[in-house]
Amino acid sequence: MSDKGVSEVFGLPDEVFIPRRPGSNVITKRDVRAITLAHLGLHQHTILWDIGSGTGSVAIEAAHLASAGHVYAIECDAEAIKAIKANCHRLHAPNVSVVAGRAPLVLYDLPDPDAVFIGGSGGELTAILEVVMARLQPAGHLVVNLATLEHLSEAVDYLRQAAWVWECTMVNIAHTQKILDMTRFAAVNPVFVLTASQQEEVAVDAKETL
Repeated sequence: MSDKGVSEVFGLPDEVFIPRRPGSNVITKRDVRAITLAHLGLHQHTILWDIGSGTGSVAIEAAHLASAGHVYAIECDAEAIKAIKANCHRLHAPNVSVVAGRAPLVLYDLPDPDAVFIGGSGGELTAILEVVMARLQPAGHLVVNLATLEHLSEAVDYLRQAAWVWECTMVNIAHTQKILDMTRFAAVNPVFVLTASQQEEVAVDAKETL
């Protein structure tokens, strides 16, 4: 795999990331990754938790954008951990720390985050949300990528109970595909990008209550 063309700060092609397993294409795809990063509210000093980091694609691009911050890539799959470390090395992301283990258990010793991305939950979505929502900085951003209606419903129900502000974008993308001498569009599986933040308290002017 060539390193040519991997010096971009943002929008890295999927092909530059070493997969967790040969032939595997399980990755936060470039288009969805761009939307996800845009919703994380990153700044130069952001502390980010990337839960279920996979190949580290979101973690690495976030690290490039938050160059004076730090990204904690949480992952429990041994092959994925190996891929994250390899990708961090070849794509120049020294401000990414790989945290081996299952969330939410490994989250407690991490510094409080300014932003959290959940790309995989290992069946512990509600438990992870509980910890994340207790630890996320008051002005922080939470982004969850979901592939099923059931997980979307689980997350939204929890956010509603906690009175957090949320919105969801369904990312439904199709790319051109050559068919002989013609071109058609091939659809990519839809992804729900759920974003949330704490409800801001509305200040009430004392004069308005009179």
